[in-house]
Amino acid sequence: MSVATIVAFINVILRYAFGASLSWAGALTSYLFIWSALFGAAYGFRTGMHIGVTFLIQSIPPKFGKWLLCFNLIIIFIFLACFTKWGLDFIKFSINLKQIDIDLRIPFWIIYLCVPISLIISTYQVLYKLVLTIKTPVHEFDYEKVMKEE
Repeated sequence: MSVATIVAFINVILRYAFGASLSWAGALTSYLFIWSALFGAAYGFRTGMHIGVTFLIQSIPPKFGKWLLCFNLIIIFIFLACFTKWGLDFIKFSINLKQIDIDLRIPFWIIYLCVPISLIISTYQVLYKLVLTIKTPVHEFDYEKVMKEE
């Protein structure tokens, strides 16, 4: 994200101070912000930063809370796995199209790689949380301990 900010800042300085700008700066800045958002979302799965309805899990007995969390993580895992497959198929499709970004002069499939990569990381993190939840004994189960691990 800092690279996107620096590129945008340099482009603004060039535009207003020298009357010229980098033709590729806008596209690069947009793509870098998208990449940072998707990788930030993947990091959020690792640190437990995503919004969740934890009140229910924390208010019921640990045995039921543990299994409710497992069910929730299984649903999220299936969704992310399907979405990851779609992302990989989309990359294959983009490679076949052979489209090139006009400003950056790189194939679009390289730009789109952030989708399957961030989804693979997210899927792995959810699977890790699921295994951790299953391995945690019921008497030691605590939502915060499992999901907020760093």
